[in-house]
Amino acid sequence: MTLIDKIRDFLTEPALPPYLLQITADRITGMRVKAGASQENRYFILPLEAGLLEPSAERNNLLEPKRLKSLIEQGLGKIGGLRSDLSLLLPEACFRLFIFTAENLPSSTQEKLALIKWRLKKLYPLIPDDFRFDFQIWRLNSSLKILVAGARASIIEEYEKLLAQAGCRVRVIGLPTIYLLPLVEEPDYLLANVERDYLALLVSVNHVPLLYRMKSFRWERGADLKQLSLAEIENTLHFIEDKEKRQIRKIYLRWAVEDEAFRVLMDNLKQAGLEVSPLKTDKFAGFRNEDRILLAPLLGQIANKEK
Repeated sequence: MTLIDKIRDFLTEPALPPYLLQITADRITGMRVKAGASQENRYFILPLEAGLLEPSAERNNLLEPKRLKSLIEQGLGKIGGLRSDLSLLLPEACFRLFIFTAENLPSSTQEKLALIKWRLKKLYPLIPDDFRFDFQIWRLNSSLKILVAGARASIIEEYEKLLAQAGCRVRVIGLPTIYLLPLVEEPDYLLANVERDYLALLVSVNHVPLLYRMKSFRWERGADLKQLSLAEIENTLHFIEDKEKRQIRKIYLRWAVEDEAFRVLMDNLKQAGLEVSPLKTDKFAGFRNEDRILLAPLLGQIANKEK
């Protein structure tokens, strides 16, 4: 299966592999899709020490592949996932995701791809030769919204090789924020996905993705993530109001950082007149609340299949 097939599967809702894995700069999480008698051995969360990988859309990511492989094997072994097929969510920074508007698109696939590539080059002028992508289209009122997601083949192959060394086959590749969408109920919202090394924002109107932004915190270690996140959320809401003439008041917040700033950020957003909610993970009984937050991109894949 080629990279483009795996990205296409990610965008077009394929059959879910039996095991799910997510790698971030801070942790590895994994889950068995089928629930057993106990949740104890259904999932794992393993913290990563600094220096094992450096997420990037342009350069090689893996700094200590042997150590990372050992931790992956440790986690998958706990849930019976060694030598298995799995879905792999990579760090958000490995991908490029764009949303743009078109009045219409050509009917033929070849002409459609040519037009999207032309638009993509305007948004991503220094596009690498090995960049592979796929797209999904929605209609919003009289126009089309086109979401394009892709990554460099060389970067994806790094992770695939690592998983292959652990005896696993990667069947689906995706980025985490997209898989949080099944955990959201309202049609109009801003979704904020905060990890220690990045913030991803996605705005939806009538269940249609309208805008996506990702801000890296890579060079801002030790910075106040609460204030950075608040500023980015407010700036994005102002942009949507000015450019799209839409007011978004509902915020879904995933705060996957282990500190007390979450409550303060929630209070700040509410003081700004916004309605703030956590993701809808209550249906997944047997998981601790703090674990559901970290596992949310994996739980979102399961929720997506149950819709």
